[in-house]
Amino acid sequence: MSQRLSRAIELTQQMVSFPSVSDRSNVEVSQFVAARLAEIGFDVEWLTYEDEEKVPKVCVVAKRGAGLGGVAYLAHTDVVPAEDWEPDFSGAFEGYQKDGRLYGRGTCDMKGSLAAALTAAANVHNDQPLYFVVTSDEEVGMRGASFVNQHSKLFEEMVTHDTMGIVGEPTELQVIHAHKGAESFAIVAKGVSAHTSTNGGVNANYKLIPALSRFLELRNRAETDPQYHDKSFDPPTLSWNMTISNEPEAVNVTTSMAILNNFFRAMPAVDHEPLLSEVRRIAEQFGLECRTKYSARPWSVDPQSDFVGKMLELTGQQRSYSVCYATDAGVLQRLRRMVICGPGSIEQAHRCDEWISLDQLSRGVELYERAFMTRW
Repeated sequence: MSQRLSRAIELTQQMVSFPSVSDRSNVEVSQFVAARLAEIGFDVEWLTYEDEEKVPKVCVVAKRGAGLGGVAYLAHTDVVPAEDWEPDFSGAFEGYQKDGRLYGRGTCDMKGSLAAALTAAANVHNDQPLYFVVTSDEEVGMRGASFVNQHSKLFEEMVTHDTMGIVGEPTELQVIHAHKGAESFAIVAKGVSAHTSTNGGVNANYKLIPALSRFLELRNRAETDPQYHDKSFDPPTLSWNMTISNEPEAVNVTTSMAILNNFFRAMPAVDHEPLLSEVRRIAEQFGLECRTKYSARPWSVDPQSDFVGKMLELTGQQRSYSVCYATDAGVLQRLRRMVICGPGSIEQAHRCDEWISLDQLSRGVELYERAFMTRW
């Protein structure tokens, strides 16, 4: 095993040991990342805010080298919950190495990628600016990226001077030129709680149920109508999903709130605003409330762009691809030149046994070294 791969494994394990699930603070793991960047010569911009639950969050933006332009690596430190973790040979936050894989929550999405980039940055002496943008809350609506977009002086410098960006999300090191966005909203019916032995309550479900067929019809039309399709994605639809929840859920209490949760994946070439307008009309017709949870824009660049071509040369590939998940690129797309390319597979992320292969981790270090030394 090479010294570089050993270092990338060590850094991944150290970052995985911080249980930075999105509903918790990521301050400690951010301190770790900032310290590693400072050790290898980066000037660090420390950006703090509180989320909706008053939990402190941090984004780290850093720069090394004189001049303007250059290249940037972009990542996030938050991870999805791990209550469903299954492997009996390790815990979710241990970063356990076994059979050519590194297991643990965040190994694939995306602390392994960040470790590869940190290792690469320590091994190169670039003669152009090198930036790191490491956000929080990517998994819950890209709120950290929004904060960076609004408040980071270094990110503004990157935008102004056309820095090349590489988002290190897991793509098996394939070059990605487009991804879907996200629309999350809720339809809310309100009632009055009461003990079910009395007639003093108003069940919110009875207000929501009459509207459900209309929302389902709209959802089905979105999935079948060609005007809401884009064949450059697989699947080529919005993938509209619905869930229903009650508050409270006890069967001996009249439900005071019924919620139809909606989520679909917007696409760059599809105008989905008519669907949202129809959602609002149906809600108003049935006396329901429509609440926007979050909206993340889809993202795309021209696959024939010079910078996409240069990234393909670095990876030895013939073409770039689109993916159906969303990333911080959707929020940070004022950065005009940007691709997504990182080690690991999205199929290994968010799983009950999340892992990244050591081969992908090693190849990620090698690719980022080449990318950080390339004149963009």
